[in-house]
Amino acid sequence: MKNKLKNNLLWILLLITISAITIKIITSCSKGFSWGRFLCFLKNSDTLWMILAAVCAFGFIYFEGLGLRCTCRFFGHGFSAGKSIIFSASDIFFSAITPSATGGQPAALILMMKSGIPAAVSAIALLLNLVMYTVAILLISAVCCLVHPGILLRMSLAPKLFIAFGVIVQLAFIALFLMCIFNDRLILSVCRWGLKLMCRLHIYKDYDVQYEKLLAMIKQYKKCGELLRRETGLLIKIFLCNLAQRLSVILVSVCVFLAVGGKAGDAFKAFSVQAFAVLGSNAVPVPGAVGVADYILLSGFKQLVRDPVSIELLSRGVSFYATILLCGILLLCVLIKMKTVKRHDL
Repeated sequence: MKNKLKNNLLWILLLITISAITIKIITSCSKGFSWGRFLCFLKNSDTLWMILAAVCAFGFIYFEGLGLRCTCRFFGHGFSAGKSIIFSASDIFFSAITPSATGGQPAALILMMKSGIPAAVSAIALLLNLVMYTVAILLISAVCCLVHPGILLRMSLAPKLFIAFGVIVQLAFIALFLMCIFNDRLILSVCRWGLKLMCRLHIYKDYDVQYEKLLAMIKQYKKCGELLRRETGLLIKIFLCNLAQRLSVILVSVCVFLAVGGKAGDAFKAFSVQAFAVLGSNAVPVPGAVGVADYILLSGFKQLVRDPVSIELLSRGVSFYATILLCGILLLCVLIKMKTVKRHDL
């Protein structure tokens, strides 16, 4: 437990360090930028649009939780909207502080299992969300590319390469995740390999006992997968939840763009810039894709506004930093509550 906490603190420290370096580089490279000017920029922004930006940022948390809730309820394990937000917050927070968002799903899985949701149901709900999340961003980016190809074409070479890499990785992820959801043999092979490794590392002692538990979980997982194949309606519902989640975070940039006086006619261009930034930064092995997402946003916003640095910092501040801060606070409250309950039980 102490080692996990230590590792999480190290990742948080790394995220803060990379973020500070990125902000320093961005602001230093902009000749016209000053923090006084940025504060003035923020002060003069439209309050209503900034409130809508904050609502959209919360929507990013809410709609992921709604997707998890729909899947788990279908399998007979319903839970409150509050719990769904906590599960989503754990995924978002730990995804943000670990490379390539590798820590989000395991953290959410642990919380869901502690809430009494079976491991197989939790795993398939999280995997399904991840598949639909990926499909949603590819679909949104494809629409943006068709409507405003010039935004992408006018970007410098590096952002284009990141976006191309993002497309390849996301398509590979979809294929792999679909295999994981619908191919129980693949899951069994991967889990068995992982179990053997953990036994060699002395994390688990009795391989045979753990293997029996694994087989029982895979059996339940297989039943869940078979049900999903027949439930097109559920798949569409989960896709719409994840589409709403993606749209929510992308609309943060649109609201910020309009809040600082951006032209309404260019709103979808700002939308496209954020969509390309999400796609291009999704597979980057850096906590929170810090640096890469900022670079793509700057490359796009400089086509639309005179002060791309200020709008990028404000947009990223709401959609990323404020969101993970809120998720962190929610998780801290849950942790304090869990410890309080344990003390009362003793």
